[in-house]
Amino acid sequence: MNRKLLWKLGVVGLSVAGLAGLAFAFSVLFTYQGTAAGYDFEGFGPGHDIPGTVEIQGFTLDPGEVVPWHYHKGLSYVVLGEGTLTEQELTKAGKCGSPRTFRRGAAFVETPGRIHTVTNSGTTTAILYWATIYPKGDPDGDTVFVDPPNCQ
Repeated sequence: MNRKLLWKLGVVGLSVAGLAGLAFAFSVLFTYQGTAAGYDFEGFGPGHDIPGTVEIQGFTLDPGEVVPWHYHKGLSYVVLGEGTLTEQELTKAGKCGSPRTFRRGAAFVETPGRIHTVTNSGTTTAILYWATIYPKGDPDGDTVFVDPPNCQ
């Protein structure tokens, strides 16, 4: 992962964590990137095919660590290699959805614009494998963090 992206993720993660009282300190195992010549990002693009960055990443989340509320501009796939995760999303009506728990071997899809958060709700380190696409050169990169909703 390039230093600029790591720095950006770190600053945003620490800012959100400080404001929301959440820990956000995942460890990246690997990152591979390539360029797709054309992809239609629909509402997150100009309405026609543009170059996209395809990213495949492996990372860990320790027990209790949280990826704060965020969304992606392109389709993302997640496979849980080890551990237990809880994901919560905002519904289309803007309400907090019911948390869903995933265990080793589970996979889920994150559709573009779907606001969600992920927590390692288990007692061991979770290992995640993630693949996504986002507009090439987009200053937001692969993840857009948002203010946390009040899900009580």
